[in-house]
Amino acid sequence: MNRTANRSAEIVFFDSPRTDHELLRVTLSELRGRTYIDLRVWYSTDGTEWKPSRAGVTLRADQVGQVTQALMLAARSIDPKEGC
Repeated sequence: MNRTANRSAEIVFFDSPRTDHELLRVTLSELRGRTYIDLRVWYSTDGTEWKPSRAGVTLRADQVGQVTQALMLAARSIDPKEGC
């Protein structure tokens, strides 16, 4: 099955390098008429082309608000001495 046939172009909102060969990417995409936000580790083996790994999570629109609140609460609980 060709998954890209049912998927619209992804919009990249955020790239955060983790290593020289990995980054955390946040994208918005549509699949079968539904919109999703994807937080996923992407990797590059040759330094030019980035590919999505299996490490990540895809959120439905109705999950985004709750996950955002949970992340904000978690961020507030980090000790500032740890240096985020």
